[in-house]
Amino acid sequence: MAVYREGYHAIETINSKSVQIWQDACDFGAPCKKGDKIWNAAKQLVDWYKVENSRKQWDIRNKPCGVENIVELMDEWAVSDGRKSVKQATERYRVTYNKATGGRCDGYDGFVTVEKIK
Repeated sequence: MAVYREGYHAIETINSKSVQIWQDACDFGAPCKKGDKIWNAAKQLVDWYKVENSRKQWDIRNKPCGVENIVELMDEWAVSDGRKSVKQATERYRVTYNKATGGRCDGYDGFVTVEKIK
């Protein structure tokens, strides 16, 4: 019954590598390249746990520069031992990818941010 364990592990992987991207801005996330550990963790979160129709993409000068998806996980251990109901144990997170090659993203394609919402 560890359906959501992989999702929580992916969030932990991303958050453990998150840094302030630019010294003079509040952007915070885990720098990544397509196909690396951070990229794959974010991809897994979205592929497995995405809330349908939650994808948003933004462009600059008609070029995609960022995307966000909402994912939904559940603390199944709290449900199985009766500490929480399914509704109480369900958590949503916003997974955001932004293209960036400057600041702490020098040598990377961009950065991934995960934030709990709701």
